[in-house]
Amino acid sequence: MKFIHAADLHLDTPFVSISNFSNSLQEDLKKSTYTAADKVFATAITEQVDFVILAGDTYDNTERTLSAQIYLQEQFERLRKNGIRVYLVYGNHDYYRNDFSVINMPDNVTVFGGEITTSEVTASDGQRVGITGFSYYQNHISDDMVASYPTRGNYDYQIGILHAGIGDGNYASFTVNELLTKGYDYWALGHIHKREVLHQNPMIIYSGDTQGRNQNELGTKGFYLVDVANGTTNTKFVPSSVYVWESAQIDANESDTINGLFDKITSTLSRYNNVEAKHLVTLTINGSQNLDENVIRSIDRNELLNHFAAMNSNTILYKVYTKFDRKSQLVGIDQKYWDESEKNVFDLNDIKDMDNRLFGEEVIRQHIDSPDFVEHIKELTKNTINKKYIGD
Repeated sequence: MKFIHAADLHLDTPFVSISNFSNSLQEDLKKSTYTAADKVFATAITEQVDFVILAGDTYDNTERTLSAQIYLQEQFERLRKNGIRVYLVYGNHDYYRNDFSVINMPDNVTVFGGEITTSEVTASDGQRVGITGFSYYQNHISDDMVASYPTRGNYDYQIGILHAGIGDGNYASFTVNELLTKGYDYWALGHIHKREVLHQNPMIIYSGDTQGRNQNELGTKGFYLVDVANGTTNTKFVPSSVYVWESAQIDANESDTINGLFDKITSTLSRYNNVEAKHLVTLTINGSQNLDENVIRSIDRNELLNHFAAMNSNTILYKVYTKFDRKSQLVGIDQKYWDESEKNVFDLNDIKDMDNRLFGEEVIRQHIDSPDFVEHIKELTKNTINKKYIGD
């Protein structure tokens, strides 16, 4: 028996902060979630899998576009003609609304509803497989959904599909031990955009998203091809990302001119030139306080970005950040006043209360609620202060 475990395709991701790229590159980025999805479905046919699992957030938004629905309908029809079934749950981005879909999907597609149910399929090798899951029916689910999953049924192999976060009360929170009590052979997880094997034997796996969507989703993305034979589950990660987000750093010194920075950045970007995928690199220039103020102005005017945007390369400079440090003799004094004000200024509840309308937007709320949000804001603040008072 073979199957594919994929999640978080996020079709129609808008991609932001790409206006300085060429029109063709912008279009390619916006198509990349579809190109990555093409790899999922092509691999399913090439490998002659029995079924494909899509573990949530197939669409980027619950207001799924007609073009995305037609695309999936066509891909699922291709799978149907090759004898491949599809098992799909909706996640927090594309949560389940049974009166919404405009397009009817082929009869090889099982879409799980808001209640936890189990579907049965007989694989090509004769194994009876139970597949259990549910779709989100609203943006957030605070209930312990795993508690309502049935224990292992009378199947040769049982799979649980779950779009959720570990210890995340907004998204069907669970623990690994809780999943293990169900006795399933494989848990196909979605929601976290980073592939991770939480447990082996049985397998509990986040496949991650199939295409990185921003500079924080680093590295190659993809999905899992799973082969089950003689009671053993073997997994193979299959890359699918068209564009790979990377993070790089260079160090600045007092002798660096703009041309000197061009050379340093060119050398850094060349590290990725021998890789087949295209790379989007976010660059941090450490020690920017060493640079001449005219060089800093050039960077602020995006001259570095514009220079590299004009180059025809598979490695693309996405953003440039300048990082400023204070002079050592001022650190002690600065730290004293920083420590006195830090607790009062960086209060998470105060930040949330600044604008209730903004905090009501999911993408902003998720960003603010992320564990490293406050620390990130502190670092940005320090950097802004250091830049403003450099030389004082």
